[in-house]
Amino acid sequence: MISRVYAALFLFVLFCCVARAEPEFASVDEQLTYFAGLAETELAQYDIAYLNLVCAQGLKGSENLDIPACLARLDQMAKEIGVKIEAGKSTYERDPASFENSLGHFKAISMVTYAVRDYGVMYNPARIETPNSLSSDDVFFADSKDVFINGLLQGEQPTGTCSSLPVYWIALGRRMGCPLRMSNTLLHFFVRWDGDGDRFNFEGSQNGCGIYDDQHYREWPVRVDEAKVEYLGLLESFTRKEELMHFLIERGNCLKANGRDEEARSTYRLALTCYPNNFAKTYLYLNRDFMKEKK
Repeated sequence: MISRVYAALFLFVLFCCVARAEPEFASVDEQLTYFAGLAETELAQYDIAYLNLVCAQGLKGSENLDIPACLARLDQMAKEIGVKIEAGKSTYERDPASFENSLGHFKAISMVTYAVRDYGVMYNPARIETPNSLSSDDVFFADSKDVFINGLLQGEQPTGTCSSLPVYWIALGRRMGCPLRMSNTLLHFFVRWDGDGDRFNFEGSQNGCGIYDDQHYREWPVRVDEAKVEYLGLLESFTRKEELMHFLIERGNCLKANGRDEEARSTYRLALTCYPNNFAKTYLYLNRDFMKEKK
């Protein structure tokens, strides 16, 4: 009787393990299609860093991509930085006015400071641009290390851009329990702290942590009017589906920059099916000539 109970229990545990096992994929495209088809609540179970790295697979600059190693490094960074932030909270408690009476400000500034100081996180100097001196997409998106967080988690010098640094800060902060979201304005991504009774935007690099309100991003890096903000959904906190949509668009940009046009077109279309908002529709419209398959 007891052996039957153990056998039944073993089969139940085995069933649960199989039911929760990740599906196996024959290709990166199949894997991306799977994630794009998940509902918001299902996609929310996945780490933003993992999904970002999945989208970097098979691109120029990610030939030696080791996703488990990247995630382990991020976990270790978050653990070490989290300990230092907790140890330094007395600084905030002694003078909260220096941080706008916001514990969130203190944590964001501390996170950026420690990551830059201890790990050398920085904006890639070769990709620093102004609205008046933008490089072509074929240059900016050519190397996945400038676009996805593999450039910040593999290699001796962790560098990124406004495409990857916000994802890095969000992934790092969420591991420490920070209520971080991603948002964008034209030509730029940034991080939003939205929770624990606080709401502000920030970004960080070797220049430190900059904290801004929404109005800042209506004027910078280019001025956007209210109609454009509303139509394109700018300055809104991303859903998890929208995060993935933008990662897919960036993947398409990298493929296109490296002459892999058919793969780029397929990825752009997948981004649209993932989260068919006006931003994605407009992006495809602006690339309508490219989207026409060559005969």
